[in-house]
Amino acid sequence: MGRAVVVAEELGVRTRRGWIFSGIELEAGAGELVAVGGAGGTGRSSFLLTLGGRMRPSMGDLWVCEQKSPPRIRGLVAVGRIGGAAEPEDELTVRDHVNERSIIAGKGREPFGTACERLGTRFEAGERVGGMATERRTLLALALALMERTPVVLLDDLDDGAPPAGQRRLWQAARRAADGGTVVIAATTDPDPAEGVADTVVRL
Repeated sequence: MGRAVVVAEELGVRTRRGWIFSGIELEAGAGELVAVGGAGGTGRSSFLLTLGGRMRPSMGDLWVCEQKSPPRIRGLVAVGRIGGAAEPEDELTVRDHVNERSIIAGKGREPFGTACERLGTRFEAGERVGGMATERRTLLALALALMERTPVVLLDDLDDGAPPAGQRRLWQAARRAADGGTVVIAATTDPDPAEGVADTVVRL
């Protein structure tokens, strides 16, 4: 595997209804930002779930830190947001989410404030998720994932509700997160705003 943190070779997932995605290649090292682009129905969320050890591939191979077992991979990958599987809840406050993520992350966690500094943002503890603009919700999801100090962080729907300028700001925040040594893999409908920011672009 060399120094690669994430390696996917001919990766694919198939259900009874057919292929969700297939034949995907990816290699990413520490500190790299990966943009995954694809319209709805192209399997980008399922691809992230597979990279995180939450879905088992039907074809190809996946290694994360030289581990192939999905349960072991899950311990190496933090999920910021994947619609329908994991995302900040509207009725909870920032404090609620930080407390919850602190339990998941354990003693080795990164302080929430430090994670926010990496992203160039800040939140009030009593701020409710449901009252946030979509761009801030995305930043919150990413900051919470960084608390786990895993080698890899996943973020789905980076572009959700964000105008082009907002998407660019979010990609720059993801870049800063990756610069701290984390592999950040973020999915979006259109990866063009990530050009020049992301190290690798995967189009589904």
